[in-house]
Amino acid sequence: MMNVAIRTQADEFLQGSVAAVADATLARVDVLTTCLAAKTHWRRLEAENALQSPYQRYDWAELWQRHVGPALGAEPVIVIGVNSSGHPLFLLPFERLREGRIVIARFFGGKHANINLALWRRDFAQTADAATLISVLERVAADHDIDLFKLTNLPAAWEGIANPLLRLAHERATDDIFQVGIAQRPGTQLLEDLLSPSMRGRLRNKERKIAKYDGYRYIKAATFADVDRHLDAFFEQKARHLAAAGVANVFAQPGIEAFIRAACKDGLQSGRPLIEIHALECKSEVLALFAGVLDQDRYSSMFNSYTLGENARFSPGLILLTHLVRHIADRGLATFDLGVGEAHYKTFFCKDVLALYDSYLPFSMRGRLAVAAARPVNRLKRFIKSTPLAWAAIRAARQRLLAVATKAD
Repeated sequence: MMNVAIRTQADEFLQGSVAAVADATLARVDVLTTCLAAKTHWRRLEAENALQSPYQRYDWAELWQRHVGPALGAEPVIVIGVNSSGHPLFLLPFERLREGRIVIARFFGGKHANINLALWRRDFAQTADAATLISVLERVAADHDIDLFKLTNLPAAWEGIANPLLRLAHERATDDIFQVGIAQRPGTQLLEDLLSPSMRGRLRNKERKIAKYDGYRYIKAATFADVDRHLDAFFEQKARHLAAAGVANVFAQPGIEAFIRAACKDGLQSGRPLIEIHALECKSEVLALFAGVLDQDRYSSMFNSYTLGENARFSPGLILLTHLVRHIADRGLATFDLGVGEAHYKTFFCKDVLALYDSYLPFSMRGRLAVAAARPVNRLKRFIKSTPLAWAAIRAARQRLLAVATKAD
């Protein structure tokens, strides 16, 4: 019988034989309620090259919980499976919070985490079965009064290994991720492969015009002053873009700005910030900005913005992307993505799609009723975004609203 226990700190690793450490049989599940308590197991899985996305790094999740968790009333519920020697096999980094009238568990980051994978030792990921995973979640739900596990943005596979969470009930997410495999191509070659000669020519002409502005440059933020300058512009630009489009500003929610600023500065002095900012700027303004998370293989765009002023006519966002894509390729990364969501500009640079799925797992009557109410809404969203005419009409309406806001500027 599997034993699920709440512990205030992780067990010390047992010094067993190599065979015992390598054992991929689940012996026990611990549920830890602070990031610090889970840190030892978390770091060990990271060091052993476990399956994980950049959004499930310990440092990213810990900063999220520190800055955003209290504002949301969220508490960590970190589920760790270990073998008989105490060696971690998986870690599910969840936070527990109230959403309306129900209590949910979800990945750290909410809508700001574009990819949710958890951490899986590779051998266990290939053998974990649905019955075991459901048993684990059922006990966690009972012990922590969780009505619903709301697991979104789940990739079907990662590095060639099927996502274990998709052995549970799931459905296509509203949005997918646009990405491109770099395949060891240098930046210049990659851009030639992605963009037509006419597109490259138009962007070069636009950049020649905008490059005449005083202080024009492409920059990767390298100092705290860079980060603050770029983020000041980002938050102002993004707020106006979203307001013009009639979309709620998720960046204005309590704690989000503090989290982003902290994550952009954490590791900056060593050249490896948790969130890396790339910008196009001149002396008078930040023209465009992209920021993302990365590991040794992937750069994943997390947020972006561009000027609403008259310089928007030079397509600074597209110009910035040519610099960013070249930079990422020349660093030797394997994959570049432009985050979750449909946007025409993404198809210029990212020709492939990473399909995402959502899994809504209720463990109470309230949870089942919430899923039943949400499912028609989610299906309608997917229908609109998969129907070119309907989605084009919505995009056109948003662009008209944005044009009005730009003129008002």
